Amino acid sequence: MQDKSFIILNPEAYRFKKVKKHFDKNNIKYYVSYEKDYLIEIVTKKINEGIERFVLCGGDGTINRFINSVMKLPDKNKTIFIGIIPCGRANDLARYMNIPLEVENALKTLDKNEVKTIDLIKVNNSYLVTGGGIGLPTEIVKDSNRFSYFPLGKIIKKILGDLIYPLITLKKFILGYEGIELASKDGKKLLGIYILNQPFIGKRFNLAPEAKNDDGIFETKIVKNPPSLINNLVTMSKGMSGKLSELEWVKEKSSKGLSFSINKSSHFMGDGELLVKGDTFKIEIVPKVIPLIC
Repeated sequence: MQDKSFIILNPEAYRFKKVKKHFDKNNIKYYVSYEKDYLIEIVTKKINEGIERFVLCGGDGTINRFINSVMKLPDKNKTIFIGIIPCGRANDLARYMNIPLEVENALKTLDKNEVKTIDLIKVNNSYLVTGGGIGLPTEIVKDSNRFSYFPLGKIIKKILGDLIYPLITLKKFILGYEGIELASKDGKKLLGIYILNQPFIGKRFNLAPEAKNDDGIFETKIVKNPPSLINNLVTMSKGMSGKLSELEWVKEKSSKGLSFSINKSSHFMGDGELLVKGDTFKIEIVPKVIPLIC
């Protein structure tokens, strides 16, 4: 590890114990932090001390919380570099950027110090890195979070790993997910609206094979709520195989900005986090803003 690096380890990350054990064994200093409000104070302090590289040990949610903290700082335009040691459940950004999942190899990637500057997507006053949406993606994250409310649920979630996302999706379809309703004259019912900065989210859902996180645009997938369980299952299959655009009830577009309203207030999901709640959403690309060591 180079000088002027600060390692932040999320204690609730999927592989926290494994990464911590490696750090302790090799006398690598790290800081354990989860609360995002306190994280702002820590990041500010370290930037003022001259820290240039922040190494995030966690999943996409850890990266999301860090970036939203940095983007709220008054000196957010000051250049800092972000490294990743993946230890989350899906690790979507790390996988897309070809950052090794094993700790030793991820550290070697950091030592190479090769940097790529990537885009962010701004949703109202918050930011996401990989992708997100509203409707079904929000409900999947809510259900996943409920597993953490009790000890047995945490064990089940640990065993399932990233499989929890398709299993919850399947459950939603079988039980009958009603969808969200756009605030328009025809009040269209939608399965969800997906905003993508890279091809896949939740590791297994390849929703936008054409998406890139450095091209100054994002991909939008507007999925109508199909009228039958069979069509829902087809949607799930196509979404996991990168063929969502083949479905007649899916509309897609590439853009730099998008606004929409829904009839009932809901959370917008981003990077596996419940990002922002509301009934009106303004989405825009923020190009070339995050220098990522990869």
